[in-house]
Amino acid sequence: MLKSNHRRSKSRSTKRRGASMVEAVFTLPIFLWVLFAMLDLGIAALRMNALSDAARRAGRSAMIHGSMVPDRTGSWGPTAYSGAVADGSPMVSSLATSIPTMEPDDVSVQMAWLDGDNRPGDRVRVTLQYQHTSIVPGLLPWGPFDLEGSTTMTILN
Repeated sequence: MLKSNHRRSKSRSTKRRGASMVEAVFTLPIFLWVLFAMLDLGIAALRMNALSDAARRAGRSAMIHGSMVPDRTGSWGPTAYSGAVADGSPMVSSLATSIPTMEPDDVSVQMAWLDGDNRPGDRVRVTLQYQHTSIVPGLLPWGPFDLEGSTTMTILN
């Protein structure tokens, strides 16, 4: 009688190992897909926040480079600026350290003086754009999508 109980418990454990393997085959890919999706969206959120912060930084710089700034510092605007962070322009030279995980060549910058001048009280708008691509292309249901950070500031001097 003891031998027959031993055989039944051994048979059950073998079947259970097979069932665990089948469950793992189905759940592991789903778990990994969810993990990569969360990681990808987390990176997109980080980039979006970085773009917004960099736009605010550029806006603050633009608001103190109005028409009343001393000549040695240099006045910016009212001609609109369009370029990339990597252009080397004094308007965007400090932004390269503010955009982690993004290539400066891929981040476009637009500066526009909304009131047509750069006098105190006029407004300047800074917009940064970047196209986010998935960390594992083809695995996630979304394709590349555009991220944008923008700010509007009033010129002080």
